[in-house]
Amino acid sequence: MRGEHIFEYQKLNSKDQKTYRRWLWVNAVVMAILLTGLIAIAIKVPGDQSGATAQQATMRTQTKLPPERASVLPGRVDPR
Repeated sequence: MRGEHIFEYQKLNSKDQKTYRRWLWVNAVVMAILLTGLIAIAIKVPGDQSGATAQQATMRTQTKLPPERASVLPGRVDPR
């Protein structure tokens, strides 16, 4: 398979070879940018919310719910 691509590339005239190299270069740059963004998202997401912020969000959600629904487990009433 690889040999076929090299053979086809060698059969192209110099203008088409230049266009093909440019196309490969642009694709490599675009993929590098996308990969960098993906890595940045993967690194950023876990550190986005501290434990205290998550706990406060849970507390706000639970205070808005009626007592029978505020429990984390279904069917359990909050012992407040």
